[in-house]
Amino acid sequence: MIRFRRLFNLDTDSDQRRFATVERIFRATFPAEAVAADRIRNLLTTGRLEFEPLLLLAEDRRANVVGLTFTFYFSDIRFAYLQYIASDPERSARGIGGALYEALREHLRQKDALGLLLDVPPDEADKLKDPSRLAVNRKRMRFYERYGALPVAGTLWDVEPNPRNDGYLTMLLFDPLGRRPRLRRADARKAVERILVVQYGYKPDQPFVRKVVESFRDDPLRLRSLRQAEEAATVPHPGTWIRPIKVVVAERHEIHHLRERGYVERPVRMRAVLRGLEGVPIELIPVRHYGEEPIRAVHDHHFVSYLAAVCRRLGPEQLVYPEVFPIRRPDRRPRELEDRAGYFCADTFTPLTQNSYRAARAAVDASLTGADLLLRGERFVYVLCRPPGHHAERRIYGGFCYLNNAAIAAHRLSASGKVALLDIDYHHGNGSQDIFYTRRDVLTLSIHGHPRTAYPNFSGYADERGEGEGTGYNRNFPMRPGLNDENYLKVLEEAIGLVHRHRPRWLVLSLGFDIMRGDPTGSFLVSAGGMRRIGERLGRLGYPTLVVQEGGYSAVNLRTGAKAFFSGLARTWY
Repeated sequence: MIRFRRLFNLDTDSDQRRFATVERIFRATFPAEAVAADRIRNLLTTGRLEFEPLLLLAEDRRANVVGLTFTFYFSDIRFAYLQYIASDPERSARGIGGALYEALREHLRQKDALGLLLDVPPDEADKLKDPSRLAVNRKRMRFYERYGALPVAGTLWDVEPNPRNDGYLTMLLFDPLGRRPRLRRADARKAVERILVVQYGYKPDQPFVRKVVESFRDDPLRLRSLRQAEEAATVPHPGTWIRPIKVVVAERHEIHHLRERGYVERPVRMRAVLRGLEGVPIELIPVRHYGEEPIRAVHDHHFVSYLAAVCRRLGPEQLVYPEVFPIRRPDRRPRELEDRAGYFCADTFTPLTQNSYRAARAAVDASLTGADLLLRGERFVYVLCRPPGHHAERRIYGGFCYLNNAAIAAHRLSASGKVALLDIDYHHGNGSQDIFYTRRDVLTLSIHGHPRTAYPNFSGYADERGEGEGTGYNRNFPMRPGLNDENYLKVLEEAIGLVHRHRPRWLVLSLGFDIMRGDPTGSFLVSAGGMRRIGERLGRLGYPTLVVQEGGYSAVNLRTGAKAFFSGLARTWY
């Protein structure tokens, strides 16, 4: 699990330790610019500056720094300049860079920035001193183009060698941060002058500065068209669809957002999926509201009461994290509500706020609405909800999950026939397994990262097959890092064979886009094309299906993955 933290200064021992890791990552990633880390240290410890230095860190669940971005923010003109972005080269998991860039963009949008500028090595051979770098540079450009960051065209920035950059040319990119890509000449000139002064140490009136700044003549500036971006997953022509996909979107999910803690489980995930569904024929279905009875039918009574009570007592800025875990005496519940967090929580990074239970209840309402649509005759429904749910056990929350949306829906469907619950999130669905471990009417299957290296670590092994009547009705497929499209589809085929053998009336799919290459919490290598093939294969099953959104923490993957998965499913479903 990854979360983000801004390092404002180095006043505490913990901040000093974090910065020591920043220096190590910096030296390993930018060996020719190792002294720049000293400059960043000075900027963080200096008093008043004419710009805001933004050092954003990515941390794993043990609070180890695994990546960084360093940015100048010129608040008076509302433009930012990204100077460095790097992930720890000693870390095997990929996707940290993408997650950091997304977090930085979100942070700048919160500041109401007009745009982000950055300069990168050219992806054009005639501008390179070393042509062998062309492939690497094109890959880097492809990364930024995926976010809508495009080179500014028609200026001297990438023509006139910068003496203070050893004469190497770079290309200036403009990222509109999700807004209309329009860069006014006056804004560009102000921002470019600031960059040359702050980054390269020029004075504003020096000839090189004036020559480059005044070369920004177009108004608005022209941006180069896409060149390196990978082709997006194609969506079938609307004429090939028999009917739109029924989609239920959880209400008011945005109330559950910890901006100050920088969690990857954040509202932008929902927006990214909805963007991916643009062009896909969908029909939004309003959410019905349910009481607590369906929740208490699945979750422990004391657990539900605790979540409701502690969240109701918290103030707007209060957070509750567990401090004590009653391993030796689990039969003794602490008296004080705040002290019970460790009794009901599986980890130390899933907090409770005044909105946690309300948001979780809203996600459950969306899932139950989807289940009732199936019961009324719909054949396919997608529930887009957050917080996710598949880590929530009968009496334990964790992994950003408070109530198990998919399990609550599956239990409701099970009253009308057997259910197969297939979890294809990168992380093991320990909550769903726990809830149905002794039952034979709900078959639970999970394809996930091996628990030796992936959260939740304590469950998800292949020998966990169920207990009592549920023996044989739980199957896990723990997989090692690097699982690609072909191998993932082979494992999926094995799981599908078990689904057919169970002969369910209903299929519930816990869908996680964190199986895709580049997710900051996963290590699989599934591509957008792979997601399309997964959707096509599941569409051929023909069971009435409820898809419940779980994880996926790269906004780009959520967008491209949603488009690919649902377009693939529609090809074979309808």
